[in-house]
Amino acid sequence: MKGTITRCAKELVESTFGADQWLAILEDAKVDEETRHRLAYPTTDIDDSMAKDILASTAKVLGLTAEQVADAFGEHWCCVYAPKIYSSIITRFDSAREMILGMDKIHVQMTATIKNARPPRFDYQWQDDRTLIVTYKSFRGMIDIYRGLVLGVGKLFNEPLSARKLDNTQVEIVFG
Repeated sequence: MKGTITRCAKELVESTFGADQWLAILEDAKVDEETRHRLAYPTTDIDDSMAKDILASTAKVLGLTAEQVADAFGEHWCCVYAPKIYSSIITRFDSAREMILGMDKIHVQMTATIKNARPPRFDYQWQDDRTLIVTYKSFRGMIDIYRGLVLGVGKLFNEPLSARKLDNTQVEIVFG
């Protein structure tokens, strides 16, 4: 996984709960000093299990559920972090629907240009004009984070939508 995930998590925790809480999370996740420095670099390769441990420790240390962490991460990523780091990508889209449907193509482009990038891939199936089933394809199994990101995209575009995890590979998104 790329360090951009842990960098965003660090930014979220420090801005909302304080730097001391971020340090407590790293302690709980047993992240050594050398690795702590690497976590802040977006293109650094971070061990998947370590990133997952950090997210789990975030819930534990802050007294939140995993779903609350995923939702907070998704909102921070979409509304604060990504507009600073990935503005050239975000400005390609005019709506939440466009962005959600465009992320598979963006991820394909990322794998071609960023060494060792392995972002999730997505398949889309419309149930009706408002209901989209997204199949999340990743060996990482971070569908809860994906659901949180979908909610964050809705907030970014100030558009009402809901996202419900159907199973470990599918999310139902209802627009409007």
